[in-house]
Amino acid sequence: MATISYRLSGKTDKASGKVQVLVDVSVSRNFRVRGKTRVYVMPKEWDEQNGCIKKASRVSKVEKQIEQQELTKTLNRLKEHISTMITEADDRKELDEMTSPESRQEWIEYVVASFYDPCVVLTRNNKLSFQDFADVYVKVRSKEEGWQLADKSSGNKKKVWDHPCYDKLCAVQTQVKKMNSGLLMDEITAQTVDDYQAFLIKEGYLNSTVQNHISYFKQILLWAYDRGYLKHGKEIARHKTKALKMSKPKAVNFLRWDEFLKLYNYKFAPGQEHLELTRDRFCFCCATSLRHSDLAILKKVYFNDHDNPTSFSMMSKKTYDDLTIFLNRYSKALYLKYKDVPSPDGLLFPPKSNQKMNDNLKVIAKMLGFTRDISKMQFSGKERVEETNRLCDVIGTHSARRTFVVHALEKGWSPQLVMTFTGHEDYDSMKPYIALTDKVRMDMMANNF
Repeated sequence: MATISYRLSGKTDKASGKVQVLVDVSVSRNFRVRGKTRVYVMPKEWDEQNGCIKKASRVSKVEKQIEQQELTKTLNRLKEHISTMITEADDRKELDEMTSPESRQEWIEYVVASFYDPCVVLTRNNKLSFQDFADVYVKVRSKEEGWQLADKSSGNKKKVWDHPCYDKLCAVQTQVKKMNSGLLMDEITAQTVDDYQAFLIKEGYLNSTVQNHISYFKQILLWAYDRGYLKHGKEIARHKTKALKMSKPKAVNFLRWDEFLKLYNYKFAPGQEHLELTRDRFCFCCATSLRHSDLAILKKVYFNDHDNPTSFSMMSKKTYDDLTIFLNRYSKALYLKYKDVPSPDGLLFPPKSNQKMNDNLKVIAKMLGFTRDISKMQFSGKERVEETNRLCDVIGTHSARRTFVVHALEKGWSPQLVMTFTGHEDYDSMKPYIALTDKVRMDMMANNF
């Protein structure tokens, strides 16, 4: 059985007075090796008898306590990582082949390096593929941003993370694989990015989707460049793909006011409680401008008064903006309806996944006869593509936020005021909605001339 322990180095850094922690790994009588952990501590902070960092005293500054706690966590995670790497190497009989001290030393240095940078694992293979690197990128990013695991009961058994970026990154990996299944990182140049753009256009993707794909493709490549895993990274960082013709954005997918009122006041039959919950969650977003991702974390304690609130404050999950949103008659009534309903983690509404919400909304929209046609014109390459769908076939959680913005503008709110509710960062983001508010322009013309 392998043993992993820590001790201090005999060398002190003259500038800081700190000493590096070393790790001793003993797999067998013939396999013992010592490596550097990249963790430095003051000698007085080290518990030599137990081989760990001393617990900071209560009189220590908070910053020092936090620092020592984080270093302890790092050493604990490193120990787990080394243990896992030993098991994997032992399964492949790799440890038996490391007969020289040099080979064992090289191994421990590789193991520690891979703890701090998962991409190091890939460099052992001389032919590093884009697919392998993209998998590591997703793994690291999901950990850094705290993505939630996907709900396996939703039907998609292969999906790992419940995050929109995960879906887009998976789509990029799929299409790059279709374009060149054996693409290596060393082969990727600026021309590869152009080739990918041309490939997507040939596949019939709309220019807006192509632009999105290129953005995520370059995210992965620039992340690789920053870490030294992209041979032609500097060239790619400077390169701009050919500009594509884009249609003027127009937020057509929203509820008219009469449709909102019909939905809000609809009485569901017994047995349709799941549809009623979907309706209530959706209407709350229509009345507050919340994204579904923010609604999913909205707690009762965020409201300024439990029994008679006028507003709630929270941090947006997507943008990390601090939002304070005031209630109107519709959102307040929905709050009062659910404030005493038990829900996990103190959430205002019982949870429901984005996919379930979208599925249920389409069912409800058909029930209520929301079948008006909505048209959208876009480009695929240089070709115009006009798509017409019934509202009930394309409605989704995103329609709620658009409903709020359009009707706020139609009621005379300035774009700047609307942006204080929605968290939009610039005026350009309001243009798709302003294009729809002809009612305001018509009233102004009729009443002022």
